[in-house]
Amino acid sequence: MSLKIIGGDYGGRVLRTVRGLGTRPLLGQVREALFNILADRVAGAVVWDLFAGTGASGMEALSRGAGRVLFCEKNGRALDVLRQNLDLLGAEAVERAVVLRADAWDPPVMHRAAFGPAADRLPDDAPSDAEIPPDIVFLDPPYVMVAEDPVKSMARARRLLDRTAPGGCVVFHFEAGVLDEDDFDGDLDVDLREWGSTAIAMLWRKGEAPERLQRRWAKDRAGAGD
Repeated sequence: MSLKIIGGDYGGRVLRTVRGLGTRPLLGQVREALFNILADRVAGAVVWDLFAGTGASGMEALSRGAGRVLFCEKNGRALDVLRQNLDLLGAEAVERAVVLRADAWDPPVMHRAAFGPAADRLPDDAPSDAEIPPDIVFLDPPYVMVAEDPVKSMARARRLLDRTAPGGCVVFHFEAGVLDEDDFDGDLDVDLREWGSTAIAMLWRKGEAPERLQRRWAKDRAGAGD
């Protein structure tokens, strides 16, 4: 399968993939739609790409100006290809990336020493072990893992959202039909979209979704009340 970066500085670059691992990089049209929604948030952002596979989502973020990207993946073969893909993008992309072999549901605290000064937005007097919170989290667990226990998966996604910066977003990828908007906590802003068998739930804390989405939801509610 050909996998390309869609936009930004590295737009058009072809990334390597790994066969036989069950990795499901987001289709180009899906990544493009997501980054159009997140456009105002990406430049300079701290991004986590969890269950990163070969790194397509995080590398799209790097291409579009993210300040620092954490790639978290357990599979050794996928990690090898991910590092090769970063090398293909060049030294500047490698410098803005951190690659970890770790539990993607519960990444270690990303403090100054772990993440480096390129992502540092903490006050000078913050503890050395204080976390530099992400602005965007791409969460792409295996479909079967979410399908086996959707409630637990939602709870894990919510814990990740709690670690984000104000206005932070978790982009949760799962198989269409496994979860719907009514399954998510009422104290979240949720934008759920489907493309074929792919479902993406974009999660924000209540009231923190982009203003254009808030306006659309308010219009929809007003229309439903007519």
